[in-house]
Amino acid sequence: MIPKPPTPGDVFCVYNRTLKAYTASQVTMVKEKGVVELDLDWVGDEPLTPEELPSLRPLMVDFLFWSRGHSLCNVPLAVPGNYRYVGNIPPLCEDDSRSYSGWGGGSIIARQRWWDSIPADRRRAFKEAAASKGGVEVAGRTVRERESKLLDKLLPFGDARELQVLPCLTTLECVQWHPGLREYLASTPFLMTLRLENHGQKTLDLRGTSVQQLIVDPDGLEELWLGENTGSLVFLKQEKVPCVIHAPREGEGVGIVFHQEVTRHPELPRLTSVHCTRVEQLDIQALADWYPGLLTLRLWGKPGYLRNIGALKDLTRLEHFTTVDLFGFGRDEVPKPEEMPHLTWLWMSSLPAAAARQVKQLYRKRQGLDLWITKPRKPEWLAENLSNPFRHWDGMEGVPLSAAKRAAALYKKLRKQLLRLAEERPGDAQAQAEAAVAAYTKPFNRMQFVETVEREEIYTVLCGILDQLPEGVLDRERLIEVFESKRDF
Repeated sequence: MIPKPPTPGDVFCVYNRTLKAYTASQVTMVKEKGVVELDLDWVGDEPLTPEELPSLRPLMVDFLFWSRGHSLCNVPLAVPGNYRYVGNIPPLCEDDSRSYSGWGGGSIIARQRWWDSIPADRRRAFKEAAASKGGVEVAGRTVRERESKLLDKLLPFGDARELQVLPCLTTLECVQWHPGLREYLASTPFLMTLRLENHGQKTLDLRGTSVQQLIVDPDGLEELWLGENTGSLVFLKQEKVPCVIHAPREGEGVGIVFHQEVTRHPELPRLTSVHCTRVEQLDIQALADWYPGLLTLRLWGKPGYLRNIGALKDLTRLEHFTTVDLFGFGRDEVPKPEEMPHLTWLWMSSLPAAAARQVKQLYRKRQGLDLWITKPRKPEWLAENLSNPFRHWDGMEGVPLSAAKRAAALYKKLRKQLLRLAEERPGDAQAQAEAAVAAYTKPFNRMQFVETVEREEIYTVLCGILDQLPEGVLDRERLIEVFESKRDF
């Protein structure tokens, strides 16, 4: 049984599905709102026993760009329900941590084991390049030898095998297909994230590569072989025609990020994780029938509507469930805690008010559950905000309610003005449009909370309005120039 609350020195073990083994960690420090978790250098086929506690040592990590040291992280105070309490020994490390995340579940140990499995000479070359201040030549330009991320739109290289001179490259983003790409991927154990747009390929084969995350445009793709280590597949667009996905173990250990609509892949009955963005309509019953082995389900609405939310009980292994801006369900449809025995994470933001109250009432005393229910919405809110791209500002930490309402009003006014100008086409339409964009932009200059994320959102909203206009009526580039000239944020 997990002690509540945890105390310094408490040791836990948890099963890690990547390693297919148990891992261990220790609480070394307890703070007001969380604890510090220390990863331990222990892996076992069976759970850790109290008799093994005296032999435990901290894990030393040095994978990729880490300097050799302890793995410490600030995590929530509540211990997840899948963690097993083993016992208490004096903390094995007294250092604090500046990192914040959820409980690790042995993920750092798994990454260190992956690193240790790479030939020593390749690891040594990576570390030497990471410490280098020198440069190498790629596509006729000098690039830092320690470069870890490369975008072909910024460095237009030809044959991908040119990239073999970059020992530390872990992320590659391409807006076109490159000759030699398949060979390059097979030659490096470190290229973990690959993004492919406008690739023009009907077939992609990542077998024998180190790619852990594939971010891909699904248009035209008919068949996809995931690599042995590919755990994350992100579709940049909606899958209009689902491709055939070949994955080890029928998708066990793989998560897919869908865009707008979750599509069925009967070849992946053991898919582990589903995340869908910009959901408009989703039937949970269909999802449970397609992917009954899901451990993680994250759904972001446009906002949108969920049907048959009670079918979550059919996802008998579900551990993590998150929704944002999703409606269409009432309090009586919320599954009971006993129907979701493995749930350790339940976050729901911007949901029907009655359902929000029911979830809190049912789950607030559930031990080992990270529960976060926020932004309960009444029907009137949904009616007013269905088409408001700034709706998530309402209730967001650090954003005054008046600012959220002001942003929504600015969006509605600009959209109405530009659509009217595009339809009526008066002689001074461009001048009126430029004045409207300036009027939209200036009020945001007075909002002190606007930083990088909010700045991008304000710009994206403007681009979304411009995308709705007929081509050739207004000078889009000039309107964006007005936006840039008027903003101080």
